[in-house]
Amino acid sequence: MTLFSDLSFLVLAGLIGGVVNVMAGGAKLFVFPMLLAAGLPPLVANATATVGLWPAQLPGVWIFRKSLTEDRQGHILDAIITAMGAVVGAMLLYALGEAVFLPMVPAFLVVAVIAILFGDQLSKLGLHMAGRNRAAARAMFLLTGVYAGYFGAGYGFLIVAAVFLAGEHSVHIATARKNFISLGANTAAAIPLSLTGLVAWDAAVAVLIGGLVGGAIGGRVMVFLPQKPLKWIVAGLGAVLAIRFLFFP
Repeated sequence: MTLFSDLSFLVLAGLIGGVVNVMAGGAKLFVFPMLLAAGLPPLVANATATVGLWPAQLPGVWIFRKSLTEDRQGHILDAIITAMGAVVGAMLLYALGEAVFLPMVPAFLVVAVIAILFGDQLSKLGLHMAGRNRAAARAMFLLTGVYAGYFGAGYGFLIVAAVFLAGEHSVHIATARKNFISLGANTAAAIPLSLTGLVAWDAAVAVLIGGLVGGAIGGRVMVFLPQKPLKWIVAGLGAVLAIRFLFFP
């Protein structure tokens, strides 16, 4: 492919990822394999996807900003805890390297598939337990942040469950908080990753541009399109990827 077609392919990856991220979650299950298809090594593709998808939550945060007017201190605290975990995850990704990352990819993909397929049930469980254990919610925010910084596919569903566990009862507000907290986690992970030398910057910028446009599109059309079929498509891709990494490393 020519340079222009390569960049167009990567912009398309970001565009799809941005739409999926806002509407159903699991954008990395699209962007990660597309970066691999573009010829990036797995560790570089992972770090580049994290940095490139960093602003994809911005449109969702802006569109649902009015839902974040209450309990701002709680929103910020949860975002900080998740961001701290994301920094740890990003540092572990760099420190442990590809030798540790590659064997763990199938397990992470399975986690992502489960989170996407059963995210609603996980959220209902969190809602049922809403406010009963704030310490458990904060621990979940921290661990989800570590996962977000290290790999992160499907982590938005885990954040929604933690938001409910922390005491939120509104699905609409929980979605808004998920976007806000996810933005904080991505920002926290992107900063150290950008200093590691793992990021392919031309690819990251292309994904970033596509992700911003896709996030804006997803935020506008999500109220008109059914999310369940999209979740099954994303989860199906994750299952295919898990099989590929497990049996054809």
